[in-house]
This record gives sequence, C-alpha cells and structure tokens, in this order.
Amino acid sequence: MIRGTLFAFCCSLLLLGPMPVAFGVEKDATKSDEAPLAYVAVAGAPGDGEQALTAALAKRLSAVGVKPGRAQATNVYSVEGIVRVTAANGGRQSVRIDWTVFAPDGNTLGGVSQTKLVRKGALDRKWGAAADAAARAAANEIAKLLPH
Repeated sequence: MIRGTLFAFCCSLLLLGPMPVAFGVEKDATKSDEAPLAYVAVAGAPGDGEQALTAALAKRLSAVGVKPGRAQATNVYSVEGIVRVTAANGGRQSVRIDWTVFAPDGNTLGGVSQTKLVRKGALDRKWGAAADAAARAAANEIAKLLPH
C-alpha cells in the first residue's frame, strides 16, 4: 500500500511539475563558461525528507550542470527548500515544497513551488522515490534561475 502511494506520488509530481515563481530579478546578460555552484538545504520535512530531498536535488542539479558548493564558500548560490505538511480531507495530507534560490550576495533570484496530496503519514519515515521525483520535477526550473 505504501509503495503504491509513493509510486502514485512520484508519478503525479512528474505530471504536475513545478510552478516557477519569478521575483523580478533580471539575469546578468554576460554568460559564464563556468558552471554555477549551489548549496542545497531543506527544512521542515518529516521523516528523512530533509536529507533525502537535499541529496536528490543536489544530484539532479548536478545532472543539469549546476555543481555542488559549500555554504560558506564565495560565489555559491543557495537553494533553500521549505516543506509544509498540512491535513487534508479523506485521510490525506497536502505536501508543499517551496524552493527559493538566493544569489551569493543574498538577493532572492526566484523560486519554484510544488504541492501534492498524499496519504496521511506516507512520508513520515522514508521519502525514497518521492524525494527523487520532487527533485526531478524542480531541478530544471531551479537551474533556469541560475546564471549559465
């Protein structure tokens, strides 16, 4: 039952995809040959969600040309994920992930939001494939907010 719910969650995230949110910051017109560096951090997820989402998004960003960076390093962009789980009707929960991208100077570049209904408690322990599906759905939109 849990596998079926997680599989359905993963598949539906792929179908729904992320909802990009731009904050009016224009990208620099100059292109860089170097791949941008990004530090990913997630807060508020139940179970192993913080670690699973962080690892999954870092892997997916790397696949689209964004290298992992350290939080304290210079010229590193920050991708912060905030997870909110709220009760919904019919024994379900609403899971919302808001990814916000910050420039090295702290300015907000934009964000991506995802929302999905899941069976209550489905993500209380292991996120597994759900973390990868969420990261896969968000990575390209997040990468578009970074200079290339």
